Amino acid sequence: MTTDTKNDVPNSESEGEDEKSFFARGVLLGLFGGALAAILVISIFASVLSLVDDVFGSSTAAVADSNEPPTGEASLIATGEDLATTKGCVGCHSTDGLDGVGPTWSGLGATTDDDYIRLSITDPNADIAAGFAPDLMPAIYADTLSSDDLDALVAYIGSL
Repeated sequence: MTTDTKNDVPNSESEGEDEKSFFARGVLLGLFGGALAAILVISIFASVLSLVDDVFGSSTAAVADSNEPPTGEASLIATGEDLATTKGCVGCHSTDGLDGVGPTWSGLGATTDDDYIRLSITDPNADIAAGFAPDLMPAIYADTLSSDDLDALVAYIGSL
């Protein structure tokens, strides 16, 4: 019986090359698979951001807009809001729908016009809101607020 020594003894040089080749292919496939996975994750993330943007509006536009001072009607409303705080109006009037010492301003712009709001500021006893007593609001604002301040307050109250 003869044995072929070639078949019984492994060729270590050839096996080493096969192992290196196998390892190299594994690394390449792993890198390729990882790159594909990263592309897939980025693509899904971008799709989710796009969906959120479509549903809730552009967050980047909101950031850009928040850095710019308001103009036009927005500026007038912002000025009115500041005046309502500095003149103490918010101490008696709420913007959340709950009455305080005075009636809430929430929804007032939808049920009245600017002239009524202006009259309520400058002559608060001219038309008393139901459930409120006369002479609670000071009657000084016709003399102490400028026309521009009144316009701003009316715009702010009407916007709520």
